[in-house]
Amino acid sequence: MRVRFDLRVVALALSVACTTALAQRNEKIDGIVGHAVAVVGNARILSAQHSAPIARDGMIAEGDTIETGADGYVYIATVDHGFISVRPDSSLTFEHFQYDGSAPKQSVIKLVLHKGTMREISGAGAQAARDHYRLNTPVAALGVRGTDFSVFTSSDITRADVRSGGIVMTPLGGSCLSSGNGPCEGPAAAQLFAEQRNSMLQVDRGSAHPLLVENRLAVVTPQGAATQKNEDNAAHSVTGQAQGDVGIAPLELQFMNKIPGPQAPAGPPAPATPPPAPSRPEAQQIFWGRFAALAAQPADTSLDALLKEGSDQVGINTLFAMTRTPQTDMVMPVQGVFGFSLQSSAAYVLNASTGAAVPGSISNASLTIDFGKRAFTTQFDLSANDATHSIAGRGAVLDDGKLRSDYASPAAISGALAGKTATQAGYLFMQHIDSKTTAMGATQWAR
Repeated sequence: MRVRFDLRVVALALSVACTTALAQRNEKIDGIVGHAVAVVGNARILSAQHSAPIARDGMIAEGDTIETGADGYVYIATVDHGFISVRPDSSLTFEHFQYDGSAPKQSVIKLVLHKGTMREISGAGAQAARDHYRLNTPVAALGVRGTDFSVFTSSDITRADVRSGGIVMTPLGGSCLSSGNGPCEGPAAAQLFAEQRNSMLQVDRGSAHPLLVENRLAVVTPQGAATQKNEDNAAHSVTGQAQGDVGIAPLELQFMNKIPGPQAPAGPPAPATPPPAPSRPEAQQIFWGRFAALAAQPADTSLDALLKEGSDQVGINTLFAMTRTPQTDMVMPVQGVFGFSLQSSAAYVLNASTGAAVPGSISNASLTIDFGKRAFTTQFDLSANDATHSIAGRGAVLDDGKLRSDYASPAAISGALAGKTATQAGYLFMQHIDSKTTAMGATQWAR
C-alpha cells in the first residue's frame, strides 16, 4: 500500500515547541522522550499501562515502544531537539531517555530497534553525552557522534548508512553486551562517516566484525526514497537544520585507541548475555554443469530448469555453462582483500588433434578478490596425463558482481559472485597449454 503524505501533516512538525519548551527553559526532563509530530497509517504505542493507536501530538515516554504496520510512519520530535522517524513494519523501544537541558552531558539515551527501519538526527542530549548513547539491534550496538543516520534490521542482519557525522557499530557478543550503555569500543568495532556516502556498515548474526559494503538505498531503507522529501521537511521543522548541518568532524569519532581514564570502582557484574546464535550458511546460489557429452558420459541437464526459472547465465565455454540465481539483495564490500576456498571443480585437458578429453584434478587453488580495486586473481595446478600445468587468471569484478578476465590473463575466465555480501564465487576457465592442448573446466568457491 502506498502512503500519500499531506503537506499539512508535515507542517504540524512545527508544533514541537509545545514539547521542547521545557528543554529550552533548561529544566530537567525525566522520562519524557518527546511527541509524535506526524502519524500516518497503522501505528501503535505500547507501554506497561496500555497499548493503543498513537495519536498526532501524542506524548512518548521512557519505556514506550512504537510499532508501525506496513503503511505506518511516525515522526517524533524529541525533547533535546532531535528527530526520529519510525518507518513501516518497524518496532522501536525507548529503553532509557534521560535529558537535562542544564547539564546535557549527563544525559542517558538507549534505544532498541527490534525490527524494521528508523532514521535519527541526534539531539542535544545524544551529541553532548556521546558516551552514554546506545542503539541496540538484535545483532549490533551503535554509537553516534552528532549524526543523521538510518538503520535497518532483522533478527539476523543490521545495515546502517550515514548522511551527516559518523557512527560506530559493533557486533553484540563477547565484551559488547546488550545490557551496556554507550558505544562498544575495541577491535570488533567499525566506523562510518558521511564522507563515505557510497558505503554502509553491515553486521550479520555471528559475525566478528562489521563489513563495509556498497550503499544501496533500497537495501538500507526498504521503503525507498518516495517519502524522503516529506521526512526531510519534518526533520528540518523539528531540528531547524537542513541536511548537512548536523554532524561533526570525523576526527572526533577517532576514539578507538584513546588512553583510558581513571577506573571507577568495580560494580556488580552485568548479567551475562548469551552468545549470538551461529549463522546459518547461505544456500548455494552459483551452479555449473557440463552441457556437452564427453568420454561416453551424457550431457548434464541440471542447469536447464534453472535457466527456465530465470537464473542469470554468467559463463559458457565449449564444455560447461554456469548460472547464478538472481542477486537482487547482494551488496559487495567496498574495500578489503578476501581469499576464497575452492569448494568443487571439474577440469579436462583436450587434445585438438585426437579429440581426446582427459579428466584432470585441481590442487593448490586460490582465488583472491580486492574489492577496493574491483579486481581478482586466481591460480591453481591442473594435473592430467601424468603432467601438471599451471593455470592462472586475473581480471575485473564488474558492478553486478560478474568476473571477467582481462586481455593479458593467461586463462580466459567468466564467472560471478553471489550471496548477501558476495561470499560465494564461481567461474569457468579455458587456457591453452600448447598449440594442440587446451585446459578447460569449472570451479566453485566460498569465503
